[in-house]
Amino acid sequence: MTNSSEPSRTPKPPVSWYHRVAPRRVLLALGLLALFDLGFYAFVVRPATQEELERTARNAQLAMQVEATRQTTERMQEAARRIENAEVDGQALVEEIALPRRSAFSALLLELEAAAEVARIEIRESSFSVEPIEGSEDYGVLAVTANFRGRYDSLVQFLYQLDRSRLFFVIGSLGATPRDESGVGELQINMRFDTFVRGL
Repeated sequence: MTNSSEPSRTPKPPVSWYHRVAPRRVLLALGLLALFDLGFYAFVVRPATQEELERTARNAQLAMQVEATRQTTERMQEAARRIENAEVDGQALVEEIALPRRSAFSALLLELEAAAEVARIEIRESSFSVEPIEGSEDYGVLAVTANFRGRYDSLVQFLYQLDRSRLFFVIGSLGATPRDESGVGELQINMRFDTFVRGL
């Protein structure tokens, strides 16, 4: 006899094999997919990233080399411009200071005579020669050699007058020896003067 006070129990439906097996397969598939992703990253993505870094480093090095080459080229161009300007300026300077060959010796000799008169020094003998400048067909150097006689203070005054000369010339050499026989402290002086000449 059934007791009416006990509640009736509804039987649970049986769990099918699909519901028991499907979650495990899904988890297994997800795990395999995760392992595949890790493997793909480890063997494909990461090497590609390393290669990209190396390529970036090479590009940066090449850019530095290009910049260094550009700076070197600019410095060489600037040096070439300066050399060219110096050549032009030097040519203009030589043209300005060079004396015509035909009148150079007489002009320089007149300048020496004027300085010697002020300094009270005596000009004895003089000679000149023209020496070509290597690499130039139009310009040369006029070398004037002259002997003088005078006291030391006269020599100093003579050099002072030459320093103020309007002509451009260089004292190539100077030698002085005392003249003992004079008895007045005179010097025997030998000097060489060089100046530029044009019109060879």
